[in-house]
Amino acid sequence: EGVRGVILTPKGAERALRIKLKSTKRKKRKDNKWIMVIFDVPEKYRRTRDLLRGALISLDYQKLQQSVWVCPYDVHKETGEAIRAYRAISYVKIFIIEETI
Repeated sequence: EGVRGVILTPKGAERALRIKLKSTKRKKRKDNKWIMVIFDVPEKYRRTRDLLRGALISLDYQKLQQSVWVCPYDVHKETGEAIRAYRAISYVKIFIIEETI
């Protein structure tokens, strides 16, 4: 109908998401709490697991263990976006944590 557009391949969509995540400005959370992401993606979805790890790295998460990552920045929205984009919702739990002494 005379409308032009662009259709991204799956690889192109992954790259666009990675660029968006990297370019997000990071601000520390105002409540000084951290975001913790724990995931257990089955081996048959290895690519999804690797993409999720890449997204967490792009958002400045730090690895505590292989599938436990933490971040002091306010990137909850972007984290959810990545989890949904990679269809990993059923394998991921997100927590807001605080350090107590």
